[in-house]
Amino acid sequence: MDFKTHFSPLNNTTFGSETTMDVSVFMDFLKGMLKPLAATSVVLLAVILSYFQRLGLETEMVYSIVRAFLQLSVIGFVLEFIFSQNNGGWIVLAYLFMVSVAGYTAGQRAKHVPRGKFVAGASILAGTSVTMFMLVILNVFPFTPRYIIPVSGMMVGNAMTVTGVTMKRLRDDLKSQKNLVCFIHEF
Repeated sequence: MDFKTHFSPLNNTTFGSETTMDVSVFMDFLKGMLKPLAATSVVLLAVILSYFQRLGLETEMVYSIVRAFLQLSVIGFVLEFIFSQNNGGWIVLAYLFMVSVAGYTAGQRAKHVPRGKFVAGASILAGTSVTMFMLVILNVFPFTPRYIIPVSGMMVGNAMTVTGVTMKRLRDDLKSQKNLVCFIHEF
C-alpha cells in the first residue's frame, strides 16, 4: 500500500474478500467535535431560556453565534496560511494587524482622549515590539509563526487591556481633578 492510500481519510483496507472502511479518522473527527458541540449546546440553552423568559435576545444571540463562527473560521484559515508559509513578512504583517486592532479597541475605550487611537496603537506597538525583539534576539524562541503569533497575541491583548484601562482612568482622574490641574497649570 502506498503512502497516499494509507493516509487518505477514507482508507479502504481489504481483509480477504471484504472491503471495510477505516473509521479511525472519522472517530477522531467526532472526538474532536465533542467540545465545540458541548459549547454550542450551552449557548443554545441560553437562546432557549431567553425565548421562554421573553427577554427578546434570541435574534441578537443567534447573530452573535453566527458572526463568531464566521470570524473564527476566517482567522483559522488565515493562521493556517501563515503557519504554512516560510516567510517572516507574514509574521510581521499578522503582528501589525493585531497591534492595529488592539490600538483601535483601546482607543475606543477612552473616546474623549485626543488622538486616543493613535496614542493607544503607538503605546502598544512600542511596548510589545521591544519585548518581542528581545525575546527573539535572546533566542528564547525561534522566529516562526508557531511561537511568535501566540506569544505576541497574548502580549498585545494584555497591552490593549492595560492601555484602555489606563487611558480611561487618566481621563476620569483629569475630569474629577479639573480644578487642581487648572491651578497647577497657572503656575
